[in-house]
Amino acid sequence: MPPWTTRLLGACGIAAGLLAASPAAQAAIGDTAQHPLVVAFKGGATTLDPIMRSETTTESWQRNIFDTVTILSPKGKPTPRIAVAWKNLAPLSWQLTLRAGVRFQNGTPMTAEDVGQSIMDAANNPKSQMREFVNDVTGFKVVNPTTLDVTFNRPDPLFPVHLSAIPVMPEALIKQEGRADFAAHPIGTGAYRFVSWLAEDHLDLRAWKGYWGKPVAFKYVRLESIPNGATRLAALLSGQIEIAEKIDPDDFARVKNSGRARITSVPGTRTMYLAMDDWRKTGSPGMASGQKNPFLDPRVRKAVYEAIDVGLLRAKIFNNAATVATQFMPPLMESYDPGLKRFPYSLADARKLLAAAGYPHGFTVRLDATNDRYLEDSLVAQALAGMLQQVGIIVQVNAIPKAVFFPQMNRGDFTFYLAGWGSVDPLSTWNSMFHCRDAKLGFGHVNREHYCSQAADALMAKAADSFDDAARIKLERAAYAIADRTDIAYIPLYFQDEIAGVANGVVWNERPDGLILAWQMHRK
Repeated sequence: MPPWTTRLLGACGIAAGLLAASPAAQAAIGDTAQHPLVVAFKGGATTLDPIMRSETTTESWQRNIFDTVTILSPKGKPTPRIAVAWKNLAPLSWQLTLRAGVRFQNGTPMTAEDVGQSIMDAANNPKSQMREFVNDVTGFKVVNPTTLDVTFNRPDPLFPVHLSAIPVMPEALIKQEGRADFAAHPIGTGAYRFVSWLAEDHLDLRAWKGYWGKPVAFKYVRLESIPNGATRLAALLSGQIEIAEKIDPDDFARVKNSGRARITSVPGTRTMYLAMDDWRKTGSPGMASGQKNPFLDPRVRKAVYEAIDVGLLRAKIFNNAATVATQFMPPLMESYDPGLKRFPYSLADARKLLAAAGYPHGFTVRLDATNDRYLEDSLVAQALAGMLQQVGIIVQVNAIPKAVFFPQMNRGDFTFYLAGWGSVDPLSTWNSMFHCRDAKLGFGHVNREHYCSQAADALMAKAADSFDDAARIKLERAAYAIADRTDIAYIPLYFQDEIAGVANGVVWNERPDGLILAWQMHRK
């Protein structure tokens, strides 16, 4: 039985026991292993190896243990973490100044060699999902104990931003023990030490006394997976947990009126989108056997785009706690074009496009989605099915747990799916989501659809070479215009607000990137 279920079932007994106990005998939340600060997520971490999964929930769990080289501010700017300063020495060289006196949680000193090897590990490990952030790194040189020079095969003007995705790992220990043992008992330089982990269920952490930063407010923390939104809400309002992510917008008033918790919300950097098979003429798994894949025709893709009323989704499902997406990149990103508008919602135009593409009566397709990853994900999938039915597209919704969904999508077992992408910057997003697939060079590792535009790739390559901000942004917008407006590589729907319920005794605000980090929380 999951721990949260046990606690909820025993709530009455616990309450009775607390009434009988004297106030002095009650430990404050987070002070003992028996009363940890509990943060509840819609899902759990899929791995504790910090380069193997580029997904926000997994990263939230990991980054209480691991530091990254830099960290992004709420405005998306790189700020110090393990690196305290950086400068571009030449088009193919950056210099990092590292924090002195940092130790790993086994007591060994963190060295510049560790930082350099961590960057190379993220870049070169064939299973790393952080490759696109450091794909152009060729090597490094330790200048002195706190200075590291990093070299590239091509310029990376956004390298300090990309370093926010690179964890610092004890590379010598990994080589000695192997990655499997390291993932089972992870050791980082972060504020919390690993205690125990039940995969996809909960992770127990304890504050590390040797941490280089300020002492944390809560010594004991449990990160928990509570997939059901009603259960997460009940746990928050009953005092069983202190943070509940992804509160249903319909429940905002209930939280605000509870007297026990509040809502924290911020516009996020996650784009919710629809993806479509862009390479198989027939045999696409979400279609009937032998049926032609309609999504190879851009007119069909645009028809789907114009048949979806995103404003209605925003109002009816999210209580306006989402931003309608006019493009794939969200507003905090440098390539965002505020002058762009969505293609108009028009059922008539959608029907004309389908007829012109040879589908006057529509078609039937399976839509894959998660039911435990994004805010109201399965409900959105059902709403999309209803909208598309109005133009003759019969959608069979397949909403499944993320632990099943993502491996299935990675295998190519889809024709049409709903997912989200949390952007760090337009270059890394392009290299992972849009770039023509090239496993050897590390491009397109999340381009499951096999979208490919060599012209757009060429524009983005020029952007990646440019340290002139205005010139780079112009090139980025031109590349995304091809993908977003001409090819309709994906159908952007909305930018998901990051929402959580927070107990009154905790001071913390949501981050635009969706990371929930216990070391950023304080007592009221």
